[in-house]
Amino acid sequence: MTTGLAVMKINSELGYEPVTYSELTQDEQFWAGCKSCVNYEILMSKERKNCMCTAMLYDPKDHYEPEETKAFFEENQSGLERLLRFKQWKFLKPFRRKEKNGGGGSSLKVFFNSLFH
Repeated sequence: MTTGLAVMKINSELGYEPVTYSELTQDEQFWAGCKSCVNYEILMSKERKNCMCTAMLYDPKDHYEPEETKAFFEENQSGLERLLRFKQWKFLKPFRRKEKNGGGGSSLKVFFNSLFH
């Protein structure tokens, strides 16, 4: 639940969808998370049926199953590895230039090698 546009945008990109308050759980532990919100009094005065916040839910049934994702990666492993090598080459290129010009970078090289390998 949020009133922030940026949070709603991120949640939407992650697969959350706006829902009515009647679709939310009535579990007290869930609603306890709202106690610190400035809109808590509004929420409680409306008996948790309405608020200034937008309620969003994630339904895993609407998204890829882990097995489908695993199968996708297995089928496309060589192409994804090629893409990863290309990205490493492209994004690390400026740091390699610094090393050739004597601009310190050995620690950067170690850092990026550990990051990508």
